[in-house]
Amino acid sequence: MPTFFTMMSNRHICNPSRTTPKLPLIKSLFLLAFMVTQSCAHHNNVRPGENGLHRVVVRAADQEAGEQEALKQARYFCKKHGNKQAVVVNEGHRYTGDMPEEDYKKIKKGAKVAQVVGGTVAVFGGEKESNLGKVVGLGGVAADVATGKGYTVEMQFRCQEF
Repeated sequence: MPTFFTMMSNRHICNPSRTTPKLPLIKSLFLLAFMVTQSCAHHNNVRPGENGLHRVVVRAADQEAGEQEALKQARYFCKKHGNKQAVVVNEGHRYTGDMPEEDYKKIKKGAKVAQVVGGTVAVFGGEKESNLGKVVGLGGVAADVATGKGYTVEMQFRCQEF
């Protein structure tokens, strides 16, 4: 089976009866999600503080992702403000979603399963299975988006010389 790039390089511009190959829906969604996450500012949640004590507050789908994002932003902030290293002083997280936390976790887990199963069936299934996989995968994406970012992580840090 030819790849997208192979098809693009073999197409004939002079033959209007040929159609331009299209990326499958799931791949397009992943590409869009990647572009959106890469276009965000690197330390837009950092709040500079007095006496060199800074704070970053992020919302995330889970605690671990929130902690990683907060630390990433703190490191970037310190690097851009004197090429220093971020030293965490205090860190905490809390569930701030609109539904009970256990329900939130179950929906998030189900959404991830639907995305993985739907994507797998869409790629490896026949025509009917592929369409069903796309619907299941999109349902998982919709559930994930609808539940939002249920955790808030707050971190205090200082920027220090290496």
